[in-house]
This record gives sequence, structure tokens and C-alpha cells, in this order.
Amino acid sequence: MHKYTVHRGFPSMHKVSSECDSGIFLICFSFSVLIDAVMEKEGKFLQLPDGRKISYREQGLPKQSATRSLLVLHGLGSSRLASMPGVSEDLLKEMGVRLIAIDRPGYGLSTPNPQQSFSTAAADIANIADILELGERIWLLGYSCGGAYCWGAARYIPERIAGIAMWAPAGNYWWKVTVLKSNRSMDFTDTQRKAAMAEITIGSRLMFLLVRQVPQWMVYAYVRHVVVRTVGARWVASAKKQLSPPDQHNLAANGSSGLMFRDSIESAKQDGFGMAQDLQLLTGDWGFGLSDVQRVYHGPLHIWQGDQDWLVPISLQRLIKKRIPDLVHLHELLGEGHLSPFCFNDKVHRDTLSVMFSKTRDSNEVSLTNVNKALENTPQIKTWTKRRLGRNCQGRAPHQHSAGDST
Repeated sequence: MHKYTVHRGFPSMHKVSSECDSGIFLICFSFSVLIDAVMEKEGKFLQLPDGRKISYREQGLPKQSATRSLLVLHGLGSSRLASMPGVSEDLLKEMGVRLIAIDRPGYGLSTPNPQQSFSTAAADIANIADILELGERIWLLGYSCGGAYCWGAARYIPERIAGIAMWAPAGNYWWKVTVLKSNRSMDFTDTQRKAAMAEITIGSRLMFLLVRQVPQWMVYAYVRHVVVRTVGARWVASAKKQLSPPDQHNLAANGSSGLMFRDSIESAKQDGFGMAQDLQLLTGDWGFGLSDVQRVYHGPLHIWQGDQDWLVPISLQRLIKKRIPDLVHLHELLGEGHLSPFCFNDKVHRDTLSVMFSKTRDSNEVSLTNVNKALENTPQIKTWTKRRLGRNCQGRAPHQHSAGDST
């Protein structure tokens, strides 16, 4: 089994000592040893056909008695430890679920894949399902950045997917969409893209834009020498300051802070390779569009999204719903952020599993009509529409249509 030392769990012992008073240094050191011991105990490994190792944890029912298999894909700066954060073992057993949460390549204890793409990640998912005997068709749950890889699985291995659930999934702001009736390809408009990106934190916005402009080596160097040094206490403190009020309350009210502390440390065990790779893939050409997914994947696909999420904007999910309305089931969670609906929230855990494994329609699911109304009420869209109408009406007599107007 893969072995690792305490200094791999923390960026450096010098950093720990600098952040702790000398009187409590021994406590910090002992706690870090305890964390690593627990993590090593939780880590199981499988070997992919190319020799890479994937670390995973298993929850719920054993293979022999489970009736459903659920594979969980974590977000950026996370690991297998997050899983469904705070999910009840009793709930998983009640639903007949065998849950597998992996460290995606380059995270935690899983071997990096320098050549990773959305198609190779999908192939990994299929191999993991085979090796762990999850069944010919499996369910996927992707949280945040993990949702991007759910989109990839829907595109590249649709025949292996029974259904997909995504919590606040990362999407592609530069996605091209093919209008099937006219076979015409188009992007999200600049107005729509800017409106969506305006809803996220300034730091996230700058990161997305900069990663698209700088060389790959610079992204990896930045993550390794800057981002990785913030995991642990600084990571949690930053989240408490920068996330939306519902998320701040979630971090203060239950076990979310402790889990985030451990999870962020574990995520950086490969010097942040997975984080850097995620940033590169998220902001680049995904190799497929929404219409490509719609063409090949016909199973259930559910998205849960808080309207107070400052990391992944709800307007992005509404645009996706509007582009492929027949495929996407969007569940809007009012007054919720990026963490608050999903971390240590038994109700949403139960609702997610119930919707995934039954034909029950969730009460939070919104129709395309409501999505259109929400998009139209976005301030940036209102301004753009007003200007457009003003230009179109110049020089026209009242109640008179131009030749290009529709009736």
C-alpha cells in the first residue's frame, strides 16, 4: 500500500510551526499524525489497466447486498473524504446504495494522469466501474468541478451511465451549442457569459480569465507554490470570508469546517497536480458541446443549484437548461449557496437519492418557462434587451413592422 509521511499532509512543518504558538505546536503535530492515520485507514486502492492507482472510500451497503451503485466525483480542491458530505450511513442503507467516492487523478492518493482529458476521465470511470463490479450501468454524482466530469461521462460513455445527479456543477462559459433543427453552432452570447460570471467572486472570475491566457507551466507552478500552501486552516478561513452568507453559516454551524480542513489537506497530497489540471481543462476546449451530450445521452440528468452560490452561478445552469430543456432537470434551491444545501444536509441528501432512484418529480424542479423568465429578469439581460429594442424601433412608425420582424 502507498505510504506517506506527515509532511506530505501539510505543506511543511515550518508552516505549521509558524501558524501555531510554541505552546500548542505539539498539539498541532499530534493532530496531524492522527489525521494521516485515519486517512490511511480510509484509503483503498484499485489499479487501472495502464498501471495508475486510484484511491477510493466505500460507504453504505456492501456489494453483496446493495441494489444500486453510486460513484461520487469530488470538486476542485477536494478528495474522496468529502464524498456526499456528512451523508448518513442509515440513509444509504435505506436506499440500498453502495457508494464509492474516489480521489480523481492527481488528487489525494491517486496517481496523476498528465494526459488527462474529459474523454480519458470517462474511460477511467468505466474501468473503475468494471474493477469494483459496480454494474454495467452506474449512477454518477458530481459535486462542483466533479460535475464537469459527469458531463464528460454523458458524452463519452453514455451506455455505461444509468443516471446523473450534479450539485452546483461547473460548466463551460465558452460552450458552443448546436441548434439541431438548423445544424447551426453558436456560443453563449457575450452578454450571457458576462452576466453569469458577474455572479461569482472576483477571485474566481480572475482565475478563470487568467488561466486561459497564461502558459500551462505557470498554472501548475502557481497552484504548487501558492495555492497548496493555503490548504487546511487558511483554506477554511478564506472560505468563511469569501463565500455567501448561507455558506458561512453552514461552515459555522456543523461539521463542514472540520471536513473542509481535512479534505483540502488531503486534496493537495500530489502537490496540487489535480487542481492545476482541473483549472486547465475547465477553461479550455472541452472537446464537446451540450448538443453532443444531448445527441448520445438519453438517461436522467438532474442539477441541484443554490441561487446564493458565489462560486458557480445559477444563471449558468439556467442557460444550460434553456439550451437543452428536454435533457436537463434543474432544481433551484432558494436561499442556498455552494456548501449549505449539500454539506451535512440530510434533507437534500434524501431528496437527491429519492429523485435519482425513482420517477418522483422534485418540488424544486423548475420549468423552461420559469428559466426564461429568470434569465429575462437578469439586470444585464434587461439592459441589453432595452438597447436592442431601442435600436430596432428607431425610424419606425408606431405599430409598423419592418420586413425582417416576425409576426
